[in-house]
Amino acid sequence: MENTVAKASSYLFGGALFALAALVTYDRLPVILKELTSRAEEAKTTIERNMPTTSAPTKPLTRAQVTEMYPEGTWQRTAYDDYVRVLLDEELIFPCIYATKGFKADNQVYVFIDSDDLSDPRHIRTLADGLADYLPKARSLGPNTSLVLLAKQNPNPYTVDEYQTLFWKLLDGCAKIDKKAWPADIPKVIDDAKWCFCFAGEPFFTVIQTPAHQQRRTRYAKGVTIVFQPKWIFDILFSSDAKRASALSKVRALLAKYDPIPVSPDLKNYGDEDSREFQQYFLMDENVPATTPYSQLSASIELQSN
Repeated sequence: MENTVAKASSYLFGGALFALAALVTYDRLPVILKELTSRAEEAKTTIERNMPTTSAPTKPLTRAQVTEMYPEGTWQRTAYDDYVRVLLDEELIFPCIYATKGFKADNQVYVFIDSDDLSDPRHIRTLADGLADYLPKARSLGPNTSLVLLAKQNPNPYTVDEYQTLFWKLLDGCAKIDKKAWPADIPKVIDDAKWCFCFAGEPFFTVIQTPAHQQRRTRYAKGVTIVFQPKWIFDILFSSDAKRASALSKVRALLAKYDPIPVSPDLKNYGDEDSREFQQYFLMDENVPATTPYSQLSASIELQSN
């Protein structure tokens, strides 16, 4: 009986499709096919977003773990290989020499997200969990350590302005689920010379690269890449004013060769009265000051509930 009903339903559905096709003129077919394709892509995206991700690693990976877990051809390996290729380019030297040193010394760890929608709660949780796992072992990894977040490459990337908004939603989302209090010696107001992003009680310096950046090549990547560096590493690298001045001079010289546009005037020393660190996190693709939609990041929901 059930088979009979199923067959009957199938015949009716098929007949309805033929009837519909008969009513559609030839000129309308391309429009309808385009609409159906668009809806199919939307449905695919929705299904993928809601699929469980139990197979994804819950902790940051070392260099060896990335290459062992993700063979060539996977989107994770593609994102990782592109990141490494930039760091190791011997002809066009990447200006952040400490990032290159950190990679070569195996001081870095990596987390992956399957889209560049940085406002996705899944990605916020992935980053927060990754940072929480990374911090207790960060000092043992080496003086050029950092956590690198790599996103699946998007064939239809957002604009620079859109990425800027998404980036701040990511940071704000992490603040909302932070289980430790904001450090007492770091201002909460973002527009302050001493403000910096903090998580799990640790101050960070962070930079983002996007596929939308074109003129500022140092901030371009095929897929969104965000680097988080605990600020204590700068106490080691710049242990004296002379070391700081020498390092900054080298980096600026490399920047001038690497980027088609002049060095950003927002690159200043942390704590200087006219310096705003948040503007250095997300440099725009032209020399205009970066902005943030927040006056300060959200208070932790985790702490409020305790």
